[in-house]
Amino acid sequence: MHWVVERILTGLSDRQTISKYAKGSDRYLGVLLIVSAALLGLAITQPMITTMGFVGLEGSYSLLTALPELLKDGQGGLAVLIAVLTIILPILLLSTAFDLWYKHELADAKFLRKSRLLRQLGRLWLLLLGLVLIAIYYAAQAKGGTTLHLAVYYLVVSLALQKLVAARLQPLINAVEFVEIEEDMD
Repeated sequence: MHWVVERILTGLSDRQTISKYAKGSDRYLGVLLIVSAALLGLAITQPMITTMGFVGLEGSYSLLTALPELLKDGQGGLAVLIAVLTIILPILLLSTAFDLWYKHELADAKFLRKSRLLRQLGRLWLLLLGLVLIAIYYAAQAKGGTTLHLAVYYLVVSLALQKLVAARLQPLINAVEFVEIEEDMD
């Protein structure tokens, strides 16, 4: 395998990360993380909605441009909720998965902390996707000419890839924790 491809798949050769022990299709989890991060970046920055009155907005908005407008209109709570659900939590999940996959060695104490965080974020994911899908449904049903753009699908696909990676990382993490427990018992 070409060294560039190998580096993308497993990270630095001198680190004993979880990516080194992945087998089969799990070896491509790092690539899925990169694709998910790229799609999330597009979802945040590209126009997501064009509306004439949905939640007080008029015009075309990306997530980043909608948040200041909502704050100006006195809907700070909604702006914070949107920022947390569609920007902060997905970025936190992606960065945690990246750290586990590429950065933290298996024997590192940070590995166990990050794996617990990833488990909690994986549990929050269903709530996150549910709320995003409900918001998409209400935006699509809004009266007054609301149009959803491709960035909505980027967000949904990014969230789906994040869940797939989190779900596939969990058995790998559990195997590492099981081996550590067995070694401690010997």
